[in-house]
Amino acid sequence: PGAIEETKKEGKAKTNLLVLGLYFLAWYALNVGYNIANKQVLNVFPCYATVAAAQLVVAWVWLLPQWLVGIRPVPKPSPDNMQALQKISLLHGFGHLVTVLSMGLGAVSFVHVVKAAEPVFAAVLSAIFAGSVMAMPVYLSLIPVCAGVAIASAGELSFTWACFGAAMMSNLLFASRAVFSKMAMSGKDQGENMDAANTFAVITMLATIICVPAAAILEGSKIVPAWQAAIAAPGMTEMKLATTLAMSGWYLYTYNEFAFKVLGMVSPVAQAVGNTVKRVVILIATSIAFATPMTPIGIAGSAIAMAGVLVYSLVEQAYKGKK
Repeated sequence: PGAIEETKKEGKAKTNLLVLGLYFLAWYALNVGYNIANKQVLNVFPCYATVAAAQLVVAWVWLLPQWLVGIRPVPKPSPDNMQALQKISLLHGFGHLVTVLSMGLGAVSFVHVVKAAEPVFAAVLSAIFAGSVMAMPVYLSLIPVCAGVAIASAGELSFTWACFGAAMMSNLLFASRAVFSKMAMSGKDQGENMDAANTFAVITMLATIICVPAAAILEGSKIVPAWQAAIAAPGMTEMKLATTLAMSGWYLYTYNEFAFKVLGMVSPVAQAVGNTVKRVVILIATSIAFATPMTPIGIAGSAIAMAGVLVYSLVEQAYKGKK
């Protein structure tokens, strides 16, 4: 019986490892798909807020039938949790808007180097709002991240302050979302069927309610002329543009869902490593897809920033373990 139990355990471990590998692969592939489809749309249809809002609307089309048919349980957040999720969805919605804006204003690969600085914002905001102060070596390990982003910015051929500023604002909003999510999720009564995936679903749907009116106010009069100009571009049709936009929204939602699944299966260290590798994969894939030229200084800065994020993640976990 002992041998049978061991064989069963080994089989289960292998299955889990295989599932985890497939989740990682899906997370990376969908993420690359999103970054490429998103930039393809923005290149011909530069209505950034409209694109961001349309991508969030796709989540409704994807989720509502699943809840109606019973493929996934319907989320029923408690009143307290709903209040917290509304605040988080504000940060999520505007964070998504400025991320799309930054990707429209500059090279996708450069935006991801700047977004590697998100842990710097998270560390500062955690200390201010959650009173979570870390050991000095953890803060010192953030210096290479800042240095790498600065060097990459100096070596970026298509550098604009607008793109850099939008990417930095994205860091601030998403780091705030992470800090406030953590504070909100520590509440006892979350409601029914409020696992990580359904919590993200509710946040996305609430964010749509914010982003659609924002897009209408910011770009209402520009949308139709910009769409017509886009479908008149060489090699572009209305069907192709609409499909690419819809697919970018589907990629966005599903890659985040797989990120949540991975988060539930691995240690924070493994997730941090996975996140860093993901940025490197996106950086390389988008540089190839859009033939983005990178200077030696840009490559060096990107490498330092990515390595810095990895070192920070490992140092942070090491000190957490000592507590």
